Amino acid sequence: MADKEMKDRLGGLLSERQMSQKQLAELTNLTESAVSRYVSGDRVPKGAILLNIANALGSSTDYLLGLTDVAHPLSSEQEIEQAFELIARNAKTMTPEEKQKFAKILFA
Repeated sequence: MADKEMKDRLGGLLSERQMSQKQLAELTNLTESAVSRYVSGDRVPKGAILLNIANALGSSTDYLLGLTDVAHPLSSEQEIEQAFELIARNAKTMTPEEKQKFAKILFA
């Protein structure tokens, strides 16, 4: 992953959240100088620091590292709700086999 991509993603999330580098530093127990180096692309955070930054920005390490383009992954509850909505929308057109497959997955 290019430092520029990390820089762009960090800057974009800060802007989206209307969060300053100082606020991010406070939330992650980093110095403003360290955050500045990450945001400018001079350094790439690793390990726990990367995870703390992702959590503070409501994102994921995979997004910051360029492994996914999904900036804000769904929570488990949101995924379940989305699955129920999908099933409800399609229940009338589902075959008995598809319904049985969903039931097997839900009650496994």
